[in-house]
Amino acid sequence: MAITYYRLGPQRRLHEIIFAGSHDAAITSGKSNVQTQDLNILEQARVGVRLFDLRILTKGGKHGAKQYAYHGSGKGAKDRTMKSNITNKTHDISVYNGMFYGSTGISLVDILNQAKTFVTDKLTSKEFLILKFDKCTNWELIAETCIAILGNNIFKYHQNVEFSKLTLEDLAGKVVCVFNEGALKKAGVTSGPQDGILSFRSLKAKKGANKAYVPNFPGMQYFGKGGTNIKYIWKTKRDKRKENYTKQQKIMLQMACSNDMQSPNVLGMMYWTATGLSHSIKERDDVLWNRTGVHKMSELWRSGLEASIGHQLEQERIKCLEWGGKMRMKAFFPNIVMVDFANFDKCKTIYDLNTLKDDMLARAYETYMGFNSDQQVKGKSPVRRPVPV
Repeated sequence: MAITYYRLGPQRRLHEIIFAGSHDAAITSGKSNVQTQDLNILEQARVGVRLFDLRILTKGGKHGAKQYAYHGSGKGAKDRTMKSNITNKTHDISVYNGMFYGSTGISLVDILNQAKTFVTDKLTSKEFLILKFDKCTNWELIAETCIAILGNNIFKYHQNVEFSKLTLEDLAGKVVCVFNEGALKKAGVTSGPQDGILSFRSLKAKKGANKAYVPNFPGMQYFGKGGTNIKYIWKTKRDKRKENYTKQQKIMLQMACSNDMQSPNVLGMMYWTATGLSHSIKERDDVLWNRTGVHKMSELWRSGLEASIGHQLEQERIKCLEWGGKMRMKAFFPNIVMVDFANFDKCKTIYDLNTLKDDMLARAYETYMGFNSDQQVKGKSPVRRPVPV
């Protein structure tokens, strides 16, 4: 059974929905401290993943350059002039002969073919996928491969609408390819949004003030950051989970309480993951998704939305939009929940947050507007009540 988002409504915008993201999405093999997923890209898409975190490097051989997902650090990089197996074009590229630590995973060709299969399947042809490329090598080659394999199913972006305001109808049947903004510029990639090569930028700064939202940015803008401090490798598994919870909550509250009027248009990204340098990722992940872990995840997610609602009520700066004949309050919240070992149960838990979010926003809006259910039924004008602060 596939989880489908289109049934939420074709006019739903990206910043209005909550969906699962797959962390190190294509690492389906390797040691227990490296492997992050059990299912391939097509299988993950069918159970509900809509954003895939991908790191790609190039390995060489007698048959030319071949690109793979990786988790860890490559070794033996050499600059070579090689032909692409897909486009037959010649590139000067960095080629690795192995991994210093970590592992390679699914090939880029298989990733793209499986993504295309999903959005062209009769049952899921109204769905979308986002492939997020970061920490890669040979960006031009990756972009060229995406365009060649995805063909008409790659999403080509035109700046007539902000990315986060794209609707599910706009994205139906498309694979969206977003690349690290700085890396694209540094590599001098010639393809652009009109070809299907979009950028992404994180608004979460490492130090100092966070970056501002840019309405006409040609790609995805999100606020979030994963990982725990590797300096504290001696911490227990429980302490590492607590560290992640505290970090994610702090990040969500930063954006939720922002005075930036554009913050509801930023895509929030929350990490409910358990990767690290040692120990089994799967064992740690199982604890994150037991009954207590699911409750903590929901609690963390709610904290972001509740803080945003409270902040906007306090500032009396509620933005409203009309959907389904009802005005709803806009607020920043975690749109993307990143997970390891994606499966149906995890994605369904995340999908169900859409109903929770709608209910919370509807109640907040009615509180703000001072609606009285009896008056609504009788067709009377609503009475404005004091705004709670």
